[in-house]
Amino acid sequence: MPSFGRRRAGAMAVATAVLAALALRVVALGDRTFHWDEARVGYWVLQYAATGEWAYRAIVHGPFLFHVDEFLFGLFGASDAVARLPVAVVGALLPATAWLFRARLDDVEVAALAGLLALNPVLVYYSRFVRSDVLVAAFSVAAVGFAVRALDTRRGGYLVAAGAALGLAFTTKENALVYAAMFVGASALLLDEQLFTARERGESFERVLHETVQRVGSGLFAWRRAVAGGVLAFLVVVVVFYAPRPEFYAALADPTRLPNAVAAGTAGAWTEFWSMWGVSGSASRQHSYIAFLADAVRTLGAASLMLVAAAVVGFLAERYVADEPRDLVLFAGYWAVASVVVYPAITDISGHWSVVHVVVPAAIPAAVGVRVVVDRGRSAYRSDDRVGVALAALVLLAAVGQMGAVTAETSYLMPQDDDNALVQYGQPGSQLDGAVDRIERAAPANDGTDVLYYGSHFHVAGEYDPTDPDSVAGTNWFNRLPLPWYTERADAVTDSTTRLTAPAAGNATVSVETTSAPVVVTEAKDYREVRDRLGPAYEGLTYELTATNTIIVVFVDTEAEGVTDPR
Repeated sequence: MPSFGRRRAGAMAVATAVLAALALRVVALGDRTFHWDEARVGYWVLQYAATGEWAYRAIVHGPFLFHVDEFLFGLFGASDAVARLPVAVVGALLPATAWLFRARLDDVEVAALAGLLALNPVLVYYSRFVRSDVLVAAFSVAAVGFAVRALDTRRGGYLVAAGAALGLAFTTKENALVYAAMFVGASALLLDEQLFTARERGESFERVLHETVQRVGSGLFAWRRAVAGGVLAFLVVVVVFYAPRPEFYAALADPTRLPNAVAAGTAGAWTEFWSMWGVSGSASRQHSYIAFLADAVRTLGAASLMLVAAAVVGFLAERYVADEPRDLVLFAGYWAVASVVVYPAITDISGHWSVVHVVVPAAIPAAVGVRVVVDRGRSAYRSDDRVGVALAALVLLAAVGQMGAVTAETSYLMPQDDDNALVQYGQPGSQLDGAVDRIERAAPANDGTDVLYYGSHFHVAGEYDPTDPDSVAGTNWFNRLPLPWYTERADAVTDSTTRLTAPAAGNATVSVETTSAPVVVTEAKDYREVRDRLGPAYEGLTYELTATNTIIVVFVDTEAEGVTDPR
C-alpha cells in the first residue's frame, strides 16, 4: 500500500478508536451513584459556583476539574453525568495521542495503541469517574507525543504544544511531578544503555557521554525560542488555572494586581502542595508497601491482563530481538515498570485508580506485542500455514474479547459491586436515586432542616465550615459522602444530632424525636431506636453507603409536602 494510503488507513483507525472510546465513556454516564471522592469534589465545585470564590486546596487536588465543571454546571446544570463529562471527553481523546507517534511506530502499532487506550477496562472505568488520574495521564502522554513529534518534524511549534499539555497535566493532579520524574528517569536509563553498549560499538563510554551532552546542549540552543515558548506556555496554563478567584479576574482588569495573582498561582500553590503532599506534609502514608503493591498487581491481573501480557512480549521483543531497539518503546517500558514500583509507596490509600498510571505507558510496548502477533499471522499466511494463521487470529480475538468482557462487567453490568475489581471502598454499593429523588422534591417545599443526620458516625460537633475543605478535614462530615453532593445540589438544609429524645426544657439542641425534617439519615444499627421516635408517616429506605456493607437507612416523611410514598 502506498505511503499516503497507509497514512490514511492509520488515521481512520485512530479516528475509529476515538469514536469508540467516546461512546464507551458517555453512554449511561450518570447511572452510577457518585463515589465518595467524586462527591467531595462535586460538592466543592458547587460551592465555587455559588460563591465565585476558589483557592487551591491540595486535599482535593488540582484546579482543572473545578474550573471546567463550574463552567459546565452554569451551562447544563449540575448532575452526575455533567460532572463526569470532562474526564470522559479527555479519556476519549487519549487514543488520538497514538497519531503523534506515527514516525516511531508502524501502522499496526499505531492502530493497536489507539485501540488499547480506547478499550482498556481500567481506562474506560476511570474515564467515567470524577477523578484526575486519567486527566493527568492523558495530558502527560500528549506532552511526550508533542515533544517526540517536534524531534521527528523539526518543528518548534510542537514544543510549545508540549509545554501547554504538560501545564494542563500539572493542573489536574499533583502526581504530574511524578510523571516528570519518570520522564527523567526513563531518559537516564536510555542514556545508560548507550553508555553500557559503547564498547560493543568500538567506542568509549566517555566519548558517548560527551557527544550526548554536546548534542543535547547544541539542540537546546538551536531550539531556544521553541523551548522558551514551551516554558512560557506551561507557566501561562499553570497561572491561569491556579490563580485564586475572583482575584485573578480582578487582576485582568487591573494589571497592577497581576504580580500577586501570579505569585498565588505559582509559589502560593507550591506551598499549599508541599504542606499536604510533601515529605513532611499532612497526608498519611502509614501503610504497608507490600500490601499496596499486591493490590495494584491484583488489579492489573484482573482488569488489564491482556495488555500487561502484550506489553511484556512487546518490550522483550524490542529489547532483545529487534535489530535496532526503538527509544520510544524502551522509554515507555521503563516508565511503566517504574510506575508499578513507585505508586504503592507514594499513595495515601490503596485506590485501584493508581494502575491508570501503569496502563497508559504500558500500552506502547503492548502495541508492539500486538504487532508481533500480527507479524506471526502474516508470516503464517504467506507460508500457507493455516494453523499459524488461526492461532494468531485466536490470540487477537481473545485479547479483544477479554477487554470487551471486562469492560462490560466493570463499567456497565456491575459498576458498584464489591466483586468488581475496580470498585474501591468509597463507592456506594446501592443506587441512591430513591433517596435523592425525595430530597430534591422535599427541600424546595420545606422550611428549616431538610435532612437530619443521626448518630456519632455522621454527627459533626462544634463549629465547622463545610464550604472549606480544611475545616471539615478529619471530621465525620466525610462519613456522609456522597450524600453532601446530592443535598447541596438540591439546596437542602442539613443538620446532625446524637440525641434521640427531646432535650431538657430551654435547651434548643435538635433531636430525632423533635425534628420536623422530612428526611432523617442514620446507620442501620440504629434503625429501631430512630424508627420508634419518628412519626408513623416516616418510611425507611435502606442503602449501602460503601462497597463493604456500610448500611444506612434513609427515613422519609411520606406526608411532607412534595414527597410521595417511596417506590
